[in-house]
Amino acid sequence: MKSMLIIFLLLSTFWVKSQSPAKQAIEPEESINIKLARFPIADFPKKSIIVSDIRIIQMVRDSVRMGYALKGMDNYVVTLKITKPLTTFLQDHIYRMYKHEFKKEGLKILLVLKDIRMGEKTGLMEYSYGGFNMDAYILGNGELYKKACNLDTVFVTEMSSDVSKWHGEDIENAFRILVKRTLVVAKNTTGLAAEEMTINQIIAQPYHDLNLPILNETLYNEGAYANFEEFLENKPSIANYEPVLVNKKRIKFISRHQDNNADTINIWGICKDGEIYKYHEESLIPIEKQGTGFIISNFIKNSNRRNRNLVLLSMMGGLASGLAVGIAIDLVTNAKNKLLFVKSIPYITNPFKQPVASCINMKTGQVGF
Repeated sequence: MKSMLIIFLLLSTFWVKSQSPAKQAIEPEESINIKLARFPIADFPKKSIIVSDIRIIQMVRDSVRMGYALKGMDNYVVTLKITKPLTTFLQDHIYRMYKHEFKKEGLKILLVLKDIRMGEKTGLMEYSYGGFNMDAYILGNGELYKKACNLDTVFVTEMSSDVSKWHGEDIENAFRILVKRTLVVAKNTTGLAAEEMTINQIIAQPYHDLNLPILNETLYNEGAYANFEEFLENKPSIANYEPVLVNKKRIKFISRHQDNNADTINIWGICKDGEIYKYHEESLIPIEKQGTGFIISNFIKNSNRRNRNLVLLSMMGGLASGLAVGIAIDLVTNAKNKLLFVKSIPYITNPFKQPVASCINMKTGQVGF
């Protein structure tokens, strides 16, 4: 009887939380910091060529917000940040990882971080995501570098408890993998068909276009975007469009002719009354500018609603079968104002493991995390 009373009180507490407005503290600027190991262990492969230094420069779009994490018993969403400028944060850790391996004379490696993104998701399990896009260069003649290899991947960690600690592990793993790949290439630098560049030329490459009209103009032009490029240019080309509701759930767009006949049209999104919406999976998703990119406007609100419900369902799962909980979670996921999931990562096909979409990928126009 006592245990049933405790369960009832816990359920009552979470029910009250789920019915009350989201607290102001859980808005985007509440954050937790990514933690890296104080004494990381890393080494070069056996019979590796000698290395004297590894330097890193970062050219990421947002060096302040690394992504989103979960916090507290009800897994509310907060921003993932770091405690130092990003270059210093990563360079210090590279040194801690490899300082015992460096020799006075040897190969010099330059790592260029083009993108880093972290995310978390709760459900049947908790999932941690670490997305990286990095290039590695080898210093050759004089002050000229040659590109050796690239790492472009997403790490996924699945656990039954807090996954935030894995972001530091993902950063270390990304460094280890890229450095080892670079050393393999470095054994045969004569066959490396790459343009020689100075470090200033490497930095000057257009990693991210920050001069896009959609980022710099304060007035968004009305209309429908035929494609992602029109969105970036703030030039919607379709003025004659009309939304049509299908089965009370899906939205189609048509263009009506003078004779009142209509054709179905494919669009990237629309701008209506100064607000921008991404057309995704036959729904209109509100998005807004944040820094040098666009985020999904209601991501945190919808995430917190879903996560509180999942906590309730998982608690009830102790009294019900695992199958029933799985069905209930699926119902929450597909409810009104549902979360979106990133389905464009080719090697993450399991729907339970796909990251929650929080932003627009400013390279592809697809939803990202």
